[in-house]
Amino acid sequence: MQRGSTATSAYLFIAPALFILVLTLLLPAVLTIGMSFTNVTFLRPTRLVGLQNYITLFNDYRFHQAVWNTIVYTVGVTIPTMFLGLLAAVAVNRRFTGRVAVRTIFYLPALTSLIACATVWLYLYEPHAGPLNGLLSTLGLPRQLWLQNPNIALGALMVVSIWRDFGTAMVIYLAGLQDIPEYVYEAARIDDAGSLTIFFRITIPLLSSVTFYLLIILIVQSFQVFGLIYAMTGGGPLNATSTIVFQMYQTAFGFTRFGYASAMSTVLFFTILLFSLIGAWVARKLRV
Repeated sequence: MQRGSTATSAYLFIAPALFILVLTLLLPAVLTIGMSFTNVTFLRPTRLVGLQNYITLFNDYRFHQAVWNTIVYTVGVTIPTMFLGLLAAVAVNRRFTGRVAVRTIFYLPALTSLIACATVWLYLYEPHAGPLNGLLSTLGLPRQLWLQNPNIALGALMVVSIWRDFGTAMVIYLAGLQDIPEYVYEAARIDDAGSLTIFFRITIPLLSSVTFYLLIILIVQSFQVFGLIYAMTGGGPLNATSTIVFQMYQTAFGFTRFGYASAMSTVLFFTILLFSLIGAWVARKLRV
């Protein structure tokens, strides 16, 4: 009787959180999947269309381009962010004057509003009066249309994302570094191991769980990129920076094709779910 009473009390305590979770996450997800089989729009009566949205989706050139842009963005942001985060963590893990200030400076962009960051970089990328083009002119190099050239616009956005997120990777790696016992390094130094040997043979292997966690988090985060695209390029020029989520937004709220946008959302949901399940399986196999 006492156990039953305890269980009931526990369920009552978590009931409000579960209600909010169901209301804000589970229910919208189910409704979105259901809407993906309809032609929901403000312009005509809703009717079931079966798999037509998905058939159209997989033959839609604009969606193909958005998928490709998302993949390129994900790879181009995830790897440099992890690499720079690791280097910064190793650097600020040492004892030196001003260490706390340097850590704060590196992490500050992650704490800054995305819109504020985008505004600063829009100024830096400004083709006529921007500091970056001013520097290129000083060096005798041609000015660039950073956000207006389809060939470099996505890369310019990647730079902003890396700059903003590598501080977060640094903090996570720093926590991992501080969990490595000092005696491991002392034993390596006694065996005359050099700095590079210690880094590649001790530090990196012992950070494998942190690296794997960051990899999954950054991939999922990059697949959902929207705010930066919306604030800086609006998916242009010529859809060169349009990603899956931005395409969903444009389809739903620009063209009021909510059923078609729901199909995009469903595909993205199951893609992210697949990555998460693969990540969990690999983590279990590697025991990281």
